[in-house]
Amino acid sequence: MKLNYLLRIIALASFALVLSSIDAVGQERAAVQIDSDFPGGNIIVDSVSPDGIVTLQPDLRDTEGDWFYTAFRVRNAQGQKLTFQFTTANKIGPRGPAVSSDAGATWRFLSTTPDADSQRFEYAFAPEENETYFALCPLYTRANWLAFLERFRNRPEFLPGVLCQARDGSDVDMLEITTKDGKTARFAVAMTARHHCCEAVASFVLEGVLEGVMADDQDGEWLRENCRFFIVPMVDEPGVEAGDQGKNRRPHDHNRDYAQEIYPSVRALKAKIVADFAETPLVFLDWHDPWIRGGEYNERIYAPASDDENATLALKEFSLELEREQRGKTLPYEESYNLPFGVAWNTNSNYERPDGERPTLSSKYWAITLPNTILATTYEIPYANASDVEVTPEAAREFGRSAARALRRYLQKKDETNENPSSPNN
Repeated sequence: MKLNYLLRIIALASFALVLSSIDAVGQERAAVQIDSDFPGGNIIVDSVSPDGIVTLQPDLRDTEGDWFYTAFRVRNAQGQKLTFQFTTANKIGPRGPAVSSDAGATWRFLSTTPDADSQRFEYAFAPEENETYFALCPLYTRANWLAFLERFRNRPEFLPGVLCQARDGSDVDMLEITTKDGKTARFAVAMTARHHCCEAVASFVLEGVLEGVMADDQDGEWLRENCRFFIVPMVDEPGVEAGDQGKNRRPHDHNRDYAQEIYPSVRALKAKIVADFAETPLVFLDWHDPWIRGGEYNERIYAPASDDENATLALKEFSLELEREQRGKTLPYEESYNLPFGVAWNTNSNYERPDGERPTLSSKYWAITLPNTILATTYEIPYANASDVEVTPEAAREFGRSAARALRRYLQKKDETNENPSSPNN
C-alpha cells in the first residue's frame, strides 16, 4: 500500500469522526467518507473543522513543483452542506469543480459562470445524494476508452490493440484505422493524448476526431479511403488510472521524453511511426489541456507555433481550415488564437533541462524532425472555460469532429496540389 494512501486513510478517519457527530436533529448517522480509491482519483485531506470545513490538497507524488489535478468522492453526506478549502489557490477551475452524482456517468460544473473561486467551494448535498464525485474536469479513464471502442468494434478497419507494457507492467492501448479495402494510404495520421495524464478534456476531443473519421459521410469516407491512422489515446495510461498529475513528472514527463525515451510508451510510439510510416506523408496531432485558468491563453483553444518556419506555415493552413469548420459550433476557435513562438511559455527554454543535462524533446518537435512530416502540432483545449463558453464533454467531441473535417480539407488540398507532398523541413 502506498504511503500517500495510508496518509489519506489517516486523514479520512479523523474526518469521519468529526462529521459523524453532526446531525441537525441529534440522531446518529453514518460517518461522511472522502476517498480517491477509484480510477483517476487524487486527493489528500489535511484536516476538518467541527463545522464541516474540509482542508485538502492535490497529491503531487512524483511531481516536480506544484500542479492542480484533483478528483475525489464524498459518501454519506446527504442533506449536509460542506465547505472544501484547498491549501493554495489555483486548484479549482473558473467554473468550479466538475460534479457527478451518478458515479461519473454524467458531469456538470458547479458554477454556471466562469468566475468561481480558485481555492474554495461549498456544496449542499441533496437529501438522497449519498455519493458524489468532484474533479478538476469530467474524468476520462480507460473504462471510457473501452466503452468508446465498443461503438465501432464490428467495423473491419477499426483495429484496437496494445502498444506495449508500461513500466508497471500494465497495457498501453493503441488503435489503428486502416484504409478501405487495405489500399495503400496516401497519408498517415498519428494522434496522441494524455502525455500529461491529468489532461482529460483532450480525450473527449480525441473521441470526437475519431467519430469524424468513422462517420458515414463524405469526410469520413474520404479519410478512410486515403489515410491510415495510428492513435495512442493515453500515452501515460498508468498515470491516468492512478490519478497522477503527469505534468512535470520527475525526472521529466512523457511529453519531454522524446530524446531520452525512459518511458516504454514513448519508445514504442516512436518506433512504430518510423517503421510503419516512413514512406508516407505524415500528420502528427497531439491533444492537450493548458494551465488551469486565467491568463491570455489558458481559457481559449489554441495551438503553440514552433520555431520551424515551414511547420508554423503548415499549422496556419490547418488552423484556418479548423476555424472554418468550427465556426458556429459551441466552442469558439480562430487561427489568431494560436500562440506565436517566443511568446509566453512557448520558447526554447521550455524544453531544456534546468540542470544542464541533455535537453528534453517534446513529441511535436520530434515529429517535426521526421523527413516525411507535413504537419505536426499540439492543440490546447481548456479544462472548463473556452472564450467564456463552458467546455462540456460533448462540446469537446464536437470540436474533435470539426478537426476531422478540417483534416480532410487540409489533406485534400495537399493531394490536389502535389501528388507527393513534401515535409515542411524540405
